[in-house]
Amino acid sequence: MFNPAKSERFQPIEKRELAGWQGALDGDRLVTSGEVGLTITDLVANKKLALISVKQVAGFDISGNFVVWSDLRNEKTPIGELGSYDVANADIFLYDLTTGEERQLTTDPSAQVNPKIWGNYIVWMDNASDEIKEYPSHWQIVLYNIKTDEYKILTAGSGGHTDPDIDAGLVVWEDGRRVTERGLRAGGNVPENNTDIYLYRIDTGETVPIATEDYREGRPQISGGLVTWEVYNGSHSGDVFVHDIVTGKTIQVTDLDVDQRSPVISGQFVAWMDERNGSSTHDVGPGPPQLGHIRS
Repeated sequence: MFNPAKSERFQPIEKRELAGWQGALDGDRLVTSGEVGLTITDLVANKKLALISVKQVAGFDISGNFVVWSDLRNEKTPIGELGSYDVANADIFLYDLTTGEERQLTTDPSAQVNPKIWGNYIVWMDNASDEIKEYPSHWQIVLYNIKTDEYKILTAGSGGHTDPDIDAGLVVWEDGRRVTERGLRAGGNVPENNTDIYLYRIDTGETVPIATEDYREGRPQISGGLVTWEVYNGSHSGDVFVHDIVTGKTIQVTDLDVDQRSPVISGQFVAWMDERNGSSTHDVGPGPPQLGHIRS
């Protein structure tokens, strides 16, 4: 059963401001993206651990001592002229906080973007197999093993497979195998963009469907044995769902006639953007993110 948290104003135990406009957190280590590159901070020690020079970042993440990101340092044309990452030469890089070593993991002139990391495994989006390479691309999901230096493509075919996430030996992504036209993947939050949620088990190599209804299910996030995602069913107002991998049970978390989307999950808690207090045509309104507690 889902129990929504009380709507009281959140009061932080401690407030600290760090420069940057995006962040990724793992335990007490935070990566922020700013004008100078990627900054890694130990929040407990209040100490900067590293500063990584980046030309143009196209996604980043952190797990333990590893920081991974996509960088356009090998692309000669400015992203403003290219128009999108789909036609850019974006590569995946890895930084080891223990040794200070930086490694380039991909060299293909296509785009490899939006990396996510868990332990010694990294996943990202790759459009090397897309001959056209125009927006929106027919992306594939790639899994990389840091220890063995082995790559594995988890998806195939057209439709565009996007938004991978990884945790506890499990990979999830937004799967486009049932999207009939390339242009629909540019539609974003519309039911006709009929994407599904799939899961890959690293230990067994098994790929299983999580959500395959005849409308858009996308932007999955995973934590332990729980997967959350957004759903657009017959309207432009999204809802949030959560699936328990162990029990096979799926619950609907939100059910209002407003847009509720972009969920994130950690342990038994799921948070999402919510427009119940206001909305606009393209942006989330003044309403704050909402938080809920999942109980079995």
